[in-house]
Amino acid sequence: MSNGLPGVGITLDIRNVPGEELLRLAREADEAGLYAVAAGDATHDTLAMLSAFSTVTRRIRLISSIATWTRTPVTMARACRTLGLLSSGRYTLGMGSMPPHFNEQFHGIPYKDPLKRMTEYIELVRLLWEATPSTPVDYEGRFYQVSGYRVTEPPPHPLLPILIGASRPRMIRMSGEKADGVILNVMHSIPWLRETALPALSEGAERSGRSLEGLDKGISFYVIITDEPEQARTAMRRTLAFHLSVPYGVDWLSANGFPDEAAAISAAQKAGDRRGVVDAVSDRILDTMGVVGTPEECRERVAQYGSLVDWVLLAVPPALPPAEQVSTIRRLIKTFGSS
Repeated sequence: MSNGLPGVGITLDIRNVPGEELLRLAREADEAGLYAVAAGDATHDTLAMLSAFSTVTRRIRLISSIATWTRTPVTMARACRTLGLLSSGRYTLGMGSMPPHFNEQFHGIPYKDPLKRMTEYIELVRLLWEATPSTPVDYEGRFYQVSGYRVTEPPPHPLLPILIGASRPRMIRMSGEKADGVILNVMHSIPWLRETALPALSEGAERSGRSLEGLDKGISFYVIITDEPEQARTAMRRTLAFHLSVPYGVDWLSANGFPDEAAAISAAQKAGDRRGVVDAVSDRILDTMGVVGTPEECRERVAQYGSLVDWVLLAVPPALPPAEQVSTIRRLIKTFGSS
């Protein structure tokens, strides 16, 4: 994009908002010339939501950020074919494993050897996407098996872009080797992106005979454009506390220059002190992982990613009231729209 900005998209995972309002926001983002609109499985069903967005948009890229592997590969491939058909090829599958408890407690899926499981999942979804009436699919893996699967029509488009939502170097490396690219999550810093994530992605790309430049690179982070920064920073702090409460969150902080905050969060968690976890999210963490400020400050922050990734997905913290989330999304559309 111009002015050194990467492509700018928005994530529409907003709770307690009428469906008509979500469709209006997707249409407004499309009409304003934004790069992408995304939805994940955290709040709604990503595939259903993006199917709805496809009917009210014409140009904008549609990205699952993130679709979980709790669907069978056949179910996922059929849904992706449907979305590819409805969107005229604008759909990108962003895949993720989610935390162990999400798999084991909610879906009864053992969280074992996630790198191998993800590798098989991607391989099989690709085969199922590419299947034609004359080429049935047979697959025998450690985690997934399919025998004699047939389709009645060829895929709506030759290629389904598949990205992996990744947080740790091993999964990032595997994204570079096995997928078409990566979606890095909100738990990051600019130095970590430059010194850890991108080298891991490049190493994975080299394993498959590709280059870092040939991969599709996206990243998510939280943004609040506001005239009342103190209240907004409280909502941002609460949202980041949720992400940093997972075991990897504390590990990440310890390894990336926030040892005191990591120790405080860990201690608060052991004591069952949720407020203590929130209070341990320092201003330094908040300003590293998110941005609260004016439209100009938001644009300056996004510009920092221009030489590192191809696009960003801007999300609004769910700790904000729904009406404020909607108004913030509209301010983001106005700030980054080209029309």
